[in-house]
Amino acid sequence: MQPDPSRSVRAPALALTIGAGVAIASVPLAGLAGEPYLSVSHVNFWVVTYAAGLFAALFATPFALHRGLGGLLEADARWERALLAWGGISIGVLAVGLLMGLPSGFDSESLPGSLGLVTAAEAVLVIGTLVVWLLSG
Repeated sequence: MQPDPSRSVRAPALALTIGAGVAIASVPLAGLAGEPYLSVSHVNFWVVTYAAGLFAALFATPFALHRGLGGLLEADARWERALLAWGGISIGVLAVGLLMGLPSGFDSESLPGSLGLVTAAEAVLVIGTLVVWLLSG
């Protein structure tokens, strides 16, 4: 029995959409849950949910981009374009994280500081992954 090709095309886009939706929905819920957001003794559940959703969205992005390019290019060229676009998107996510976190000094007792810290950290992980990919190839 052959796998359904349309199902494999939808999976990355679905992961990207669900991850982004979870991250966005977690922001007001974290605010409603209140402090502390990120501390040594306690982590707000909704900040963790935000981090998981953002992580899923960020790491589904290159697969969704690769599939979105379809048969326009050979597979290797599609991967190169998808990974370079992933880097650009990650730089944008890093900028958003910095804009959220810098005004509060990335204060873990404030919601914007906590979310900015998590967002910037995840974007740096993706950018670091891409730097290793570029240097290894």
